[in-house]
Amino acid sequence: MKRILALGLMVMLLLGIALSPAIAAPQPTGTVVFWGMNPEAVGSGNAEMIAALEELYPGLVVDAQTTPATEGYSTQDVTKLLASIAAGTPPDVTTLDRFTASQFAARGALQPIDPFLEAFEVDINEYAAYTVAEVTFDGKIWAVPNGTDTRLLYWNKDMFEEVGLDPEVPPNTWDELLDFAEKLTILDGDNIDRIGFIPNYGNVWLYMYGFQNGATFLSADGRTAMLNDPNLVEAVEFMVKGYDMYPGGAAAVNAFQSSFLGEGDSPFIQQQVAMIIDGHWAMENYARFAPDMNYGVALPPTPTGEGKLTWAGGWSWAIPAGANNPEGGFAAARFFTSDGIFVQIPAILEYRLEEDPDSVYLPPLHCIDWIKERLLKEYVDDADINPIIKQNFTIGANAMDVALFRPVTPVGEILWTEHVKMAEKSFYHELTPQEAADAANAVVQEELDKFWSEYDAK
Repeated sequence: MKRILALGLMVMLLLGIALSPAIAAPQPTGTVVFWGMNPEAVGSGNAEMIAALEELYPGLVVDAQTTPATEGYSTQDVTKLLASIAAGTPPDVTTLDRFTASQFAARGALQPIDPFLEAFEVDINEYAAYTVAEVTFDGKIWAVPNGTDTRLLYWNKDMFEEVGLDPEVPPNTWDELLDFAEKLTILDGDNIDRIGFIPNYGNVWLYMYGFQNGATFLSADGRTAMLNDPNLVEAVEFMVKGYDMYPGGAAAVNAFQSSFLGEGDSPFIQQQVAMIIDGHWAMENYARFAPDMNYGVALPPTPTGEGKLTWAGGWSWAIPAGANNPEGGFAAARFFTSDGIFVQIPAILEYRLEEDPDSVYLPPLHCIDWIKERLLKEYVDDADINPIIKQNFTIGANAMDVALFRPVTPVGEILWTEHVKMAEKSFYHELTPQEAADAANAVVQEELDKFWSEYDAK
């Protein structure tokens, strides 16, 4: 570990990276209980990053714990954190899916980080604007953004050429997407041998299609649910059309999906799927397990071909209410999302190369622009890897410029759950898209009314 730590700090010095203001400002001490990081995860670089933090702050000790978790879309995750606060034993830092930060903040479960930003002289504008917007509620910032992503259309160029499509030109509109999908699908009777495109497979969700069609999901003031907005209903109708075009509809597609495995056996690599909308992170597996695969990447098709966009998610580090060492917690969160990256990545690479000298590594997309650009230059632009991988990964990184984010709302997990139900009930024709939208909207509106009536009364 010491060798990796020294290597990481040496890399920082050689690259001329000045330590963040967070390291030159207050010098916190004591133990930091950190939920959501496993220092024993082999090849993660977590232990090395923690060691680097403790060397920079000699009086600080990190007690990193993987559980109890606070990530995910389940209300039981909310309960875990709230229960620890009620018991007076919260962690000093917890990981949160960024879009859930507002619901924790709105319930008094978090401390705003604005005072720490000022004390540590951290300019929050270093972080991508949309990642900050996701953790802002009621005029305050509630978490440190940690990582981001984009969603893209991937297509297999060899399959395009096989069916007479231009391999360099992806579908541009929703209609073209379905037309291409039909051409690329191979059936054995009513059985699917290869599928052109699955509307809700990969990492796309109704959010993508809704955003593309001008839906907002909530009113501007955040108090009115808009899941039955005609623009969103139209987006669901498009997704339903994308399932109904196959024999047996969504049920048959789901049965075909059940044969999919993962990573090196992913359906895109195994040529079971010709086109897929997935996260930029998929390219890491493609680079590792199919480095010579001939595929393209682009922003997903839109209804008319205009207004190309994507949506982004990501995580954050938040300081719970009642934290015993909030200053130390902020120092750790800041370091792990900034200078610590230059310790973590060399450690990851050393492990990777020991396991496989020919391993291809692609960096995560970073919330801080200068770090993102440096990682892209060193690990993509200047790396000895397939030019197709370089080109595609850069497209994924640049998509951050047109990324939208899920609504900031104190009922974010409820909205997520209902938006999923709304789509799935439509795919399987349990309800019409309009009926499913009305039902989902009613649930979200009830939760909004309940929350705001209590919040306004405080």
